[in-house]
Parts: sequence; structure tokens; C-alpha cells
Amino acid sequence: MSKCSGCGIEIQNQNQDKAGYIPFSVMTERMAAGDEVLCQRCYRIKHYNKFLPVGMGTDFYQKLEDILQTFNTIVWVIDIIDFEGTFRTDIALKLKNKNLIIAVNKADLLPNAVKYEEIKEWVCDRVSQVIRVKRDNIRIISTRSGFGINRLSKMISEINDTKVAVIGVTNVGKSSVLNEITDAGVTVSSYPGTTLNFIKTRLKDSNIELYDTPGIEPKDRVCDFFDIFTQVKMIPAKEISRKTFRLQAGRVMIVSALCYFKVLPVSESMYDPVFLVYAPQNVSFHETKEERIKDILENRKVIVPPYDSSFSMEGIVFEKHTYEVNEGEDIAIPGLGWISVRRGPLVMELSLPQGVTPVVRSSLIKPHK
Repeated sequence: MSKCSGCGIEIQNQNQDKAGYIPFSVMTERMAAGDEVLCQRCYRIKHYNKFLPVGMGTDFYQKLEDILQTFNTIVWVIDIIDFEGTFRTDIALKLKNKNLIIAVNKADLLPNAVKYEEIKEWVCDRVSQVIRVKRDNIRIISTRSGFGINRLSKMISEINDTKVAVIGVTNVGKSSVLNEITDAGVTVSSYPGTTLNFIKTRLKDSNIELYDTPGIEPKDRVCDFFDIFTQVKMIPAKEISRKTFRLQAGRVMIVSALCYFKVLPVSESMYDPVFLVYAPQNVSFHETKEERIKDILENRKVIVPPYDSSFSMEGIVFEKHTYEVNEGEDIAIPGLGWISVRRGPLVMELSLPQGVTPVVRSSLIKPHK
């Protein structure tokens, strides 16, 4: 058996609660590609918080209050692709008395036809429904293309403060943001006087200290029900996938193994609903009939994630709820994607793991005339 290239521990595929664990399919895939083989713990450190100290867990949510007592200025990194899973009302309300800058990342992964000004308008409207933030303090950025990074860095440099905490839910690209706006190699120490162990770095060309924090794990998004290897694979690396559907009542749409919905009839409508499904490239969507749902979910030949055939659905309890989504609205599934209605209403019976709460909202991407 090989050893983890990160910590040197012997790799094992049997028990994810023990040291050295990595799913067998992930291990063989990485070995075949000549990539490094990291155990679950080292993979978590590398992909969820680059500067995470050894011995510290990544569930940072319960320690947020300690951060807020120490810092007046907060940079909150949000993912536009998973806005509802990463802009969280419970976190926002804790930040209402802070000097808050919201950095909305991954704007380049939306379709090219969408203008950044439109994204900014939509985000400002959504944020204003929860918390008051200066419009200029909401920055649309992309660490991949570099869009908005210089302006974000300049804004932080102009604040009347000497230290800033950077927070965010896992998978938003927080470490990528820090890599862009800090001086390489300036990471010097854990923050003194506390057991939080978040890491101090410095804004480029400035004396302002930035404190990196471990990613917050909310545990109520669809992606949170998968292992960390799957979660990282679900993160889009290029423009988000989308496809248009027109479904008759009774037809079913399956989006990954953990989300499906049946179209319900609308008596006053003479037209079938038309909608777009948006999801990362590594998330599949499949139209079928209701009687085939069980077989498709069990065999998993046409749907991903999961990507590992050993993934167990045992313990995942599905809940069904009915939603009506009108023209010009989305229904967003935290940690997965969203459905945007072009001709409606779309009345659906939606099945999701217990704890995942979808959000009906104004359409993020409006059709261009």
C-alpha cells in the first residue's frame, strides 16, 4: 500500500474515520494519472484552507463569535455559483455591525453574455434583503481571470484599520483570493493570544494584516452530503453548464443522486413549463419518467455525483415539498445549482436530503432580448 505524499501515513480505503483514508476509486484515478495521493486529512488541509495548522479541525462556524470580538473589519468571500449556499443569513446577521466587504467570487464562470453590472445589481438586491452593506463594499471578482482583484485590494488598503479577518464557507475560493491579494511568503505566525490558530499574512504593498480563517462547513448544502474528494470535484473549473428543458406534467428531472423533482400539472396553463438547469460540469441532469427514479438512483449509470460506486445512500433521508416557480424566477439548490423558469409557472414536487432548503428568488441570469 502506498503512503500519503502529504504526511507520510500509510494509505487505507476501508475506514474514513481513521488516519490515511482515501476512497479506492480516487486513489487509483490519481495513481493512474501520476498525481499525488493525499489522505483525507491532507487533502482537506490543501483544498479547504491552505494555511490550516496541523491539529486543528476545519469546522470553524462555532468560533465565528470569537473572530467578531477581535476584528472590526471583515472580508466575506461568497461564491456566485452557489450564492444561496455561501451567502448565509445566519452569518450575515452576525456581521451587521462590522465594517464589511463582500467579495463575490467566480463571476467568470457565469455565461459570457451576462454582464458584470447585471451581476452586481442582482447581488446588491439579494444582500439588501438581509443586511445593509454599502454598495461599493460589494465587489464582483474572479481569481481565475483577475477581474476585480486590484480594486478589492485597493479598497482593503484604504480602510481605517490595521487588521482584517477573511472568512467564507468551504469551496468559495477564499484561499485563491488570499493568494492574489497578499505577498507570497509573508505568512508568519498563528494569531497570538488565542487558540483559534488562524494565520496572519499581509496585504500587498501595505502594512494591513490579513488573517486567514478555516473554511466554515455549514453541512446543509447538497455537496456537504458527499466526501471532501467529491466536493472538490464538484467545484466548476470553467463556465457553468446549462440546458433548456420543456417537460410535461409527470416527467421527472434528476440532478445528481441527491436531487430530483416531478413536474406537477397546472390546470389554468395550456403550455408545458420551460426551464433551464444550471450546474457545474461534473454534475449531471437527466430527464426520465417517475417509475424509473428508483432504478436510476440505485444503478447510477447516468448520474453524478457521486463519482465513487461505493457511496452509500444509507442514512440520507429525502423530504418532498411542493414549490411554484414563476417566469423570471429561479429555485436554487444550495451546494448544487439552480433551475431558472423561462415559461411558467413550474410547479414541482422536489425531493432533497433532509436539511437542504431551496430558495425561490429573482432570476440571476435573465434572458437577453
